[in-house]
Amino acid sequence: MMSFRPVLLLACLFLAACSKPAPPTSVNLRKSFRTQLKVEPARRAPAPTPPKELFELVRYPAPLGSNAAYVTPVREGPKRPAVVWIHGGFNWGLDDFAWAPSPRSNDQSARAFREAGLVLMLPSLRGSDDNPGASEYFLGEVDDVVAAIDFVAQRPDVDPARIYVAGHSTGGTMALMAAVLSPRLKGAYAFGPVADVSGYGHYVPLLGQAEGPELWMRNPVSYVEHLRVPTQVIEGSDQGNMGAFEELRVAAKGAPLSFLAVPGATHFSVLAPVTELLAKRLMDAKADGPAVRLTDAEVREAVATEQE
Repeated sequence: MMSFRPVLLLACLFLAACSKPAPPTSVNLRKSFRTQLKVEPARRAPAPTPPKELFELVRYPAPLGSNAAYVTPVREGPKRPAVVWIHGGFNWGLDDFAWAPSPRSNDQSARAFREAGLVLMLPSLRGSDDNPGASEYFLGEVDDVVAAIDFVAQRPDVDPARIYVAGHSTGGTMALMAAVLSPRLKGAYAFGPVADVSGYGHYVPLLGQAEGPELWMRNPVSYVEHLRVPTQVIEGSDQGNMGAFEELRVAAKGAPLSFLAVPGATHFSVLAPVTELLAKRLMDAKADGPAVRLTDAEVREAVATEQE
């Protein structure tokens, strides 16, 4: 008579193997990680009041308390798509960049989205303006971006199925990481992000000091394989952070991350024509359709038109 013991033993071993906890991921570890590297702001001051026809100055609930943000005024009518935009630089506060005239060669205002009719939110992050907390540089600030996404989703004029995050340079780096952490997004667009923030060390000494977990937790390459939101990295091919493309591509391991190099554009001049194109596409996109993915042909045409 055949013994069932070997079969039972194999079954138990299989079940035991299947029941083992999954290995920790960057996303799991991030939840419990507490950074020792912070920079307290030299001063705290409220964000300037924006033109009321363009923006409302609001407060949104963030992990450390109440943060400031500019948001386009609520409008009656059909629900609209929304974009949370993170600007570049290393002070993620608010000022007149959102409405002051900007040259076409370097327009970081994200005005294309509000001018196309989308809801536009520009959140201020921890350690900036009169927000609580200190600057952590690519760590807790990403949690603030996720909180801003959750906030704008509650707006009465926003279609919660058409919410996007986008950003430029350092803001593109954080938008890339926020796309991993925010499941409610329809899509994400990172203009000129980096793969490894230690390259910013000559601008921010803290990032030059970061090593081990302190650096790993701040780097997009630690997260992008967990992307579930279609995300596009966009950069001008004439000058910028295209060196990050291959490192991010390898780290993504098949996650929905695509890359678009824009000939004839730089890290800055890519913004005006391509955000205008993206804004139009996002405004026309349907909630039940695929996420907008810009093509090489259409961005080439947009930039070529800009140069005529």
